[in-house]
Amino acid sequence: MLRALAAAEKHLGDTGADRPAWCAWVSEADLAVDSGQALLDLRDIGRAHRLMTEGEGLLPPPRDKTRGVFLAYRAASYLDLKEPEPATAAATESLLLARRIGAPRCVQLVDDLLPRFRHYQHAQGVPELLQLFAA
Repeated sequence: MLRALAAAEKHLGDTGADRPAWCAWVSEADLAVDSGQALLDLRDIGRAHRLMTEGEGLLPPPRDKTRGVFLAYRAASYLDLKEPEPATAAATESLLLARRIGAPRCVQLVDDLLPRFRHYQHAQGVPELLQLFAA
């Protein structure tokens, strides 16, 4: 799978602005986050989170909805690792961003994670996230 990811990244980079229509929407940010998601499945956690963070950083402000989705995905990945503090930080950032720009899908993605956060009532930031969501 790692070879397939590397090949996809190379081919996408080689096409530059001459991308086929079926992948014209894929940006470097999308590729980084999607590759990070795939690496999570392979349990290459450190590299996965680096790529996801890199992808989020590459997004321009007009793509804040995508940033909110990416942050929710990152929160879920940290919950999978039983790391509630970074999960809470990502989910809180996603929720605040979603509310600011009016992105109901992002709000829903965070809402879907709330039952998982309830297992970490005493973790830093979790009570505040739950309270923020209730507000």
